[in-house]
Amino acid sequence: MFILSCEPATCAVPEWHKELFKGHEETLTAEGWSPGALNLAQAFATKLRTLLAHGDVTKLLVDFSRRPDDPERFSRFSKRLTEDQQRKLDERHHHAHLNLLKQRIREEKAKEGQALHLSIRTEDSADMGAIELVFDPSREIESAFVRKWADALRTAAPELRILTVTDPNYGLSAALREEFTSGFGSISVVAARSSFLEGNPIRWDKLKKLLLDTLPR
Repeated sequence: MFILSCEPATCAVPEWHKELFKGHEETLTAEGWSPGALNLAQAFATKLRTLLAHGDVTKLLVDFSRRPDDPERFSRFSKRLTEDQQRKLDERHHHAHLNLLKQRIREEKAKEGQALHLSIRTEDSADMGAIELVFDPSREIESAFVRKWADALRTAAPELRILTVTDPNYGLSAALREEFTSGFGSISVVAARSSFLEGNPIRWDKLKKLLLDTLPR
C-alpha cells in the first residue's frame, strides 16, 4: 500500500556544479537539505519492508518537492545555470525521481487496488508541532488515514503537539494527485528538525518509534 519518498535527503553537489556554491558552503549545509529526514525515511522503509525513493542532490540545485514545471524548483544558485544545464538537472534528477514514484504507484495500485504515498521531511518553524501530517481533505483516502494516525499519535503522546495541516496544493503531492485521480493519496509526514538536532521536544529515537508504532496498517 505504501510508497515512500524523501525529497530533501541530502546536500550533495555533483563535482561539475560545485563552483556554484564556492564561498556559500554554509548556506548549502543550512538550507540545502532536511537534516534527519533520510534517517527517518529509512526507518519507515525498514519497518514496512518497502523501497525508498529519495533525492540524490541538494534542493539548492533542484527542489524535488516542487512540481516539474515550477520555476522555483531552481534556487538562486541554479537559476544562474544555462537552460541546457537546467534541463539536464531536471532529466537526471527531478524527472527521474518523479517517474520512479509514478512507476511504483502504478505497480502498487495494480497489486493492491490503491496506493498511499508518504513524503517524509523535517522542518523547524516557530509554530510547528512535533509532528505534522499534511494532506488534501478532498481525498477520503488521505483524510481517513490522517485522522486515524493523528488520533493514535495523540493517544500515545498527549504531551506533544500533533498537527494536521490541509494543503492540497503542495507541489509534488499535487502533481501526483493529478496523475492518479482515484485510489491514491499523498501525505507529507513532517517531523520537528529540533528533535534530530537537539532532542527537543522529544528525543529523536523516541519520535521515530512513536511514528512507526502508531502508523495505521
